[in-house]
Amino acid sequence: MSGYQDFVKAFGKGIFITSKAIAERYPLQKALASLYILPTFFRGIYYIPTERERKGHFIEKRQDFFTSLFDFKYGRRRWYWALSTAARHHGVEWSATNILEVVALGRPKTIDLSDKIRSLGNKRSYRSRTLAKYLASLNVTILYLHKGMPESLSSIKIDDAMGPVCTKQQLLEDIGRFLPKTRDRRIKNIYKRIIANLKHQD
Repeated sequence: MSGYQDFVKAFGKGIFITSKAIAERYPLQKALASLYILPTFFRGIYYIPTERERKGHFIEKRQDFFTSLFDFKYGRRRWYWALSTAARHHGVEWSATNILEVVALGRPKTIDLSDKIRSLGNKRSYRSRTLAKYLASLNVTILYLHKGMPESLSSIKIDDAMGPVCTKQQLLEDIGRFLPKTRDRRIKNIYKRIIANLKHQD
């Protein structure tokens, strides 16, 4: 097997794949060095860019990228768009933040993409700077992954464009749960504003 075309014929493109699945049929380090695969925010999970994405060093369908990634990581209906992200979907939050928030049945995690982009961009290697371009194309600065409760998953509604998103009632319950734990003052203020807007709608 040689070259990107042969690689995608064997594995596919525009999809997520585990390091184990790759290593069984192709040298993992070679795939990484050649940028046939891109590391995601989760250990052992990689993305195979399409030809168009590979040529332009960008992710073309950002919403689909995140939805498919979380489906791959957590499983369908085991996560949902939550808090400020869900609030924007429901029309009760309008601030133009580049923050995404998810509730999932997994460990909580904060991913600072802006920091990763700066770190990669400051390195001299072509690979690092190219990875920085891919990340920058997602137009997200911080990704909050909150640990959810199994019962909260019953609130999921599947939006055709967005994927799984919680109801307004679950949104209010989640804010009540996560607001006291939040250290970021900006996020705290957003949560408080969402509560006020939800009450105003009632």
